[in-house]
Amino acid sequence: MANESAIIMPIAEVEPFVSSLRLQYDRSAALGVPAHITLLFPFYPPQKAEGQLEKLREFFNSIPSFEFYFVEVRRFPRAAYLHPDQPERFIKIINRLVQKWPDCKPYGGAFPDIVPHLTVADQVDVGVLNSVQTSLCDRLPIPSIAAEAWLLFSDDVGFWSRRERFRLGVPDKGRKWGL
Repeated sequence: MANESAIIMPIAEVEPFVSSLRLQYDRSAALGVPAHITLLFPFYPPQKAEGQLEKLREFFNSIPSFEFYFVEVRRFPRAAYLHPDQPERFIKIINRLVQKWPDCKPYGGAFPDIVPHLTVADQVDVGVLNSVQTSLCDRLPIPSIAAEAWLLFSDDVGFWSRRERFRLGVPDKGRKWGL
């Protein structure tokens, strides 16, 4: 959709495994969205989101970066996605975002549960889902790093671009992850 914003966590480590599949089967890839885990969509309209940049920077700097793995290919009814081994960490980040920006619900509040995921194929038939799952299973687990979040804006025709990058904080290996 046009003139929206989203907060995502790009995952560059998976691009070699999923980029060609996403270009074929996930419309968002052709619209400029990298392989990612969605943290908050929709966020504010771009003009209002501009006023949140410093708060977002502080928010993400307070969250330590962390390593994780994509360990399974799972499905929604018409989508295939990579599932992380530590979904609770992403859920905690998302819940904290919603606490800070309570009028911005994940997917507009359309789903009762938060399911962290990296979409590979969306709005496709069972044959494509089977093919995508088969092509990715042998590549698992995929080591990844949660190191930054991006604020994306869509333009008048629905093409997405990065407005801002927010680096996560330095990992503190001496304490338990405290989100």
